[in-house]
Amino acid sequence: MSDRLEITVKSSILDRHRKLTIDENYIQFDDKDHVDAEPTRFEKENIIGIRYGVSLISGYRFYIGRIYCIDIKNESGKIIKLRLKSIYGIRKKILGEKYVQIVNSLFDNYYEDLIRHYINLFNNQLPFELLKVQFTSEGIGLKPNEDVIPWNDVGTRNYIRYYSLFSKSNPNYYRTFEYLEEWNTGILYSVSRYILREKGLWTT
Repeated sequence: MSDRLEITVKSSILDRHRKLTIDENYIQFDDKDHVDAEPTRFEKENIIGIRYGVSLISGYRFYIGRIYCIDIKNESGKIIKLRLKSIYGIRKKILGEKYVQIVNSLFDNYYEDLIRHYINLFNNQLPFELLKVQFTSEGIGLKPNEDVIPWNDVGTRNYIRYYSLFSKSNPNYYRTFEYLEEWNTGILYSVSRYILREKGLWTT
């Protein structure tokens, strides 16, 4: 069930509080420079991409902080950018918790519908493409005009920063997808692992 999220975020200590609303029908964010300006609003049907991840901030000899990043894109190419920055551990726990809240809300209100859409296509034996990966009833094609990897030969690996699909019989044949760089990697992860789990080829 979708739940509305209303939360205030600050990109850094020096930034002002900005209101973010994630509703089952729209996303709205106060991303303007002037406090009285109209916030940016994306209607649900116009949202086509979400990406997220954590970027580390480098100091002279070691990492001095992190930035929690979330981007939301609509069909016209406009992007809502959320950045939650922690330096020297200041606000790290609070920002980490807000980041998880926001990502979970995006999954509940947006990703779940898209995941169901692709799974329905697969269950009806209709081929589809996701991040240039070809999904068919026989298996997946990682690259255009190359052989399909049968489902019983499909392997996956999930890491903090990226997700990987590969051939178990030929591990050198693979593709990786970075959560922070490539739109909808989270959907690719969910759809591919759901299919493998349903086929008894992957367990949590």
